[in-house]
Formats: sequence, structure tokens, C-alpha cells
Amino acid sequence: MAEKFRYRLVKPARLLYSSVAQKSAPKLKSGGTAEPKYGGTFGIEKEDFDEIVKLEVRAIKSETGNFTNPADYYLACTSGETAAKRVIQAAEFDAQSATPDEALKIVEKAEKRAEMYRQYAGILVAASKYDVELCRLENGKIIDIDVSTDTNRAMAAREYFYGGAYVVPAVAFSGYRRKKLEDRDGVTAYLQNVLFVRKGDRIGGLAPSNKEVFGGFSDYDPTLGGAATDDLDDDVAF
Repeated sequence: MAEKFRYRLVKPARLLYSSVAQKSAPKLKSGGTAEPKYGGTFGIEKEDFDEIVKLEVRAIKSETGNFTNPADYYLACTSGETAAKRVIQAAEFDAQSATPDEALKIVEKAEKRAEMYRQYAGILVAASKYDVELCRLENGKIIDIDVSTDTNRAMAAREYFYGGAYVVPAVAFSGYRRKKLEDRDGVTAYLQNVLFVRKGDRIGGLAPSNKEVFGGFSDYDPTLGGAATDDLDDDVAF
């Protein structure tokens, strides 16, 4: 069983893409649709990024026995600059098979997204097939959010967990070994809790696609067979 490395951010993160309250199912390159999951892409500050990098290294070492070059692995959290470069590289690759007009749109959209990523010390991608515990901060008190019904989930997504909100996620990192030669070893971040802290301007048209959220930093979705499959649905209390 892969060792779990839990972490709760100490600084509010910007929720850049959100399926925190409602599951999303990305399409697979091989065809079909992945298992629906809760997830999010978070823009994080340097203090949290530095600590998460250490945990990623520890998670990979615990599973593989060593750690070499960061570029050799799938990492659930990279620097904002690295995330931006990879978005541009992916767009340039996709643009090669598109019409000139489509290629221009693909690159322009990627450049805007890259500009957004560069604002943050780190970009964290976390997901879970299990329910995510949600709560909000109000007058210094943490209040649980009832998401027992689809209506409540939709309201939570609209009012609190939208692209642009400031939140504090709690995650569990777990290292895994590659399944195929062309794949990479890496670390997955399992989303467990999210605390809504305050509202922020909604991000319109710049949020990553599902494909990028769950597979944008590698050639496959690391939560589908490549990653550790331990039961990580136990709560992380705020």
C-alpha cells in the first residue's frame, strides 16, 4: 500500500478550475469517457508550493526508492511557470492538426491560460472519485456545507466553489509506479476537503478543460490505473 502524505494549505488558493462540488468526466485520448470525479486546479502561493514539492519528492521516493529529475515524473503540482510552458507546448502540438483559424484560437486560448498560471508560485491539480467534504468560513467560524442533494451541490458550486473563488484545499499525495514503459512514475494528489474562504472575481473563459485538468501534465490520466488506488476517502479535519 502506497504511503499517504497529507497536506492542508496554509494560505488561501485561487480556484482556477472547479468540479469541486459536482463531478466531471474528462474524455480520454484513447476514446470514451473517464470515471466522473470531483476535482480542481488551484493557484497556490510560494509557502505552500515549497512544502508540497517536498511532499511530492517524499511520495515518489516512498514508492520507487529514489528521485531523479522532476521532468522525469508526473507531478500533481508544478510551478506556475512550468505549468504555463506545458500549456503552450500542448496547444502548439494540437494546433498542428487543426485548420489555420482553429490553430490560432487554440494558441490564443493557451496563451491567456499560461498568463494566468504565471501569476502563481504553483499550480496544484487534485481530484477524487469519493465525496469531497465542503465547508465555508463565516465570521471566523467553519460551517459545514450540506451537499447531500443535487440541488445543494449545484448551489455550492454556484455560490462558493466556482472558478475565481479563494479556498483552502486539503489533499493526500500518493506516489505510484508507471504501468507502461512509455509512461512515467509520479505522484497523485487526492482531494479530500475544501474550505471556502472568500469570493473572488469569476474566471470566465480561461479555466482549463477537463482534459488538461486530469491529463494536461502527462500523456495519460494518472488517476486511471497508473496511480495508486488506495482508499483515501477518510476525512482530513480542518
